[in-house]
Amino acid sequence: MSTAARPATTARGEWARRPLTRRDVRVDVVIAVSLLALGSLTAVLALVVVDGGGPHGSGVAETLGWLVALCAPVTLRRRFPVLVMVVVSAVVVGAELRGYPDELAPSIAEFLVVFTANAWAVSRRRALVWSVVVTGLLFALLSLSVAGRASGSGDDGVGPVVASVVYSVVFNALFFVGAIYFGRSTRVSAARLHALERAGVDLRAAQEVVADQAIDEERSRIARELHDVVAHNVAVISIQAGAARRTLDRPDVARGALSAVESTARTTIDELERMLTVLRTRDGSCAGPTGLDGLPQLVDDTRRLGLDVRYGVDGRPGELPESVGATLYRVAQEALTNTLKHAGASAADVRLRYGDRTVSIEVTDDGRGGPCDPGDDAAGSAGGSGLGQRGMRERVDLHGGELQVGPLPRGGYRVRAVLPVATCSEPPPTAP
Repeated sequence: MSTAARPATTARGEWARRPLTRRDVRVDVVIAVSLLALGSLTAVLALVVVDGGGPHGSGVAETLGWLVALCAPVTLRRRFPVLVMVVVSAVVVGAELRGYPDELAPSIAEFLVVFTANAWAVSRRRALVWSVVVTGLLFALLSLSVAGRASGSGDDGVGPVVASVVYSVVFNALFFVGAIYFGRSTRVSAARLHALERAGVDLRAAQEVVADQAIDEERSRIARELHDVVAHNVAVISIQAGAARRTLDRPDVARGALSAVESTARTTIDELERMLTVLRTRDGSCAGPTGLDGLPQLVDDTRRLGLDVRYGVDGRPGELPESVGATLYRVAQEALTNTLKHAGASAADVRLRYGDRTVSIEVTDDGRGGPCDPGDDAAGSAGGSGLGQRGMRERVDLHGGELQVGPLPRGGYRVRAVLPVATCSEPPPTAP
């Protein structure tokens, strides 16, 4: 008998054993046939010993009939556990009253069906109630049978009768209580196994969800990094290539523009290589290839493209975590790239401000802009729909900061990112 079978769930959500398999059916048939063979042997031996066939004993044919009636239901013990327990108990009582000569096979069969009822029945309460009812009836009937045998044996006095009844009650009490206990213990073990299996399924499902989320986040991270690395430099290359095309009649000017294209392309390749190195790291802990120390160079490169860019630092500057510096740099880079590509501006201002517990970067320009609702700026709701602005917002949100993007009331455009940081003490380099 297998007690570690996988459990299932009933239609009402109650725990139950899983459906029987062909192997389970074969095992029950083997147990029934083995019990029949054992019972036949012990019954024949008992008939020989007691010389059955008298008025108080059953004959060979009747004995075999009771034995078949006892063993046949065992083949269905796990399919109809409570019903089989009731039927086998009734057969045991009938066989005992008819003087069945052997007690071994009936005892084994009764223990087996009581155990199975408490281990396999759909309802634990129903199995326990019927087990108690069957046990009580068997106690009463078997005690009467023992008392009748003792009184009919010719012994004087009530001592042997009482001793026989007490012995029968104690023996059967231990017998039936043990069957009920082990059956219910097996059921509890199977229920715990069911809970562990369900927890394992839920854990695997949660791991799949986490893995999918990690993949999505990694894809977003790669897309953001690619955009940050490529967008600004490609914009510079495009502007310089256009300048070279327009000045082909002036070789010196065109040569300078083409040199800028070459230099920017090499810079882009270097940054891509550094970014791929970061993405290949096991923990991805690298903050990025450039931080606040790259702001002066960024401003200088943008200024060479014809945009008048001013750069300043307000407050008490100091050392910042690399991830914060990289985020501020990328925000400034994206803002200046958008100014070059879309704003048609002639001037821009990059302002780095240090507060007591915050640091912010603000980029404003005098390009195309329009009136906006004053509440938009405060709410930070003017975020763009492009990948660049989404990337800025994701970076800022990662640090628990705030991003404000939108047109200024008097024209122009502003990008402002505020990040919470601890106090710091070392100033970054200033623009030339």
